[in-house]
Amino acid sequence: MAIALPTDPGPADTNPSYLDWGGVIRSPLGGVDQKLNRLGDRFAIEVQMPPLPSAEMGQVWVSRLIQAQKDGGLFPWPQGIDVDGVGALAVDGAGQEGTTLNVRGSTTGRKFAEGQFFSVIHGGRRYLHVITAAATANSAGNAALSVEPMMRTSYANGAVIEVDQPMIEGFLEGNARDWTLNVARFIGLSFRIVEAE
Repeated sequence: MAIALPTDPGPADTNPSYLDWGGVIRSPLGGVDQKLNRLGDRFAIEVQMPPLPSAEMGQVWVSRLIQAQKDGGLFPWPQGIDVDGVGALAVDGAGQEGTTLNVRGSTTGRKFAEGQFFSVIHGGRRYLHVITAAATANSAGNAALSVEPMMRTSYANGAVIEVDQPMIEGFLEGNARDWTLNVARFIGLSFRIVEAE
């Protein structure tokens, strides 16, 4: 089970990224390039924390990061826009694949913006997506969302969708076990989370 990293204080800086597992096939004879899209694209984020105000806070951060190094970490994804008032959003129908996700439980007429992020909780794990075309919930609170990356698994009907505060869940990269409280208090901790497959 992923370890929830503290949210206080908030990060000093974040650097989100999109990891594309496809590739471009180039002809050795000068023909047309082709893009090969593969299932498995996902997100990553580099986080730089500010100096932590107390040794106690630093101890908690170091403890959680050490645990997350082994079990994976859970951290809020920076949304950048106000998305309050969505409702209790959920996946509408099992067996969905590709880049269109049907959802239900929104407030009537709720607008979903291109570039808005959300996470889906499926099988006890979160999957992060971005909306690639604006959409509006109908009078029943349903909408069809164009998303990237394409779904890596078929979400259960009724799977919870986090829109107000999407989360990234994955493994920490690098050697997280060498951090000290001095680093936490005077420089700030830094880490990178990559979504798990």
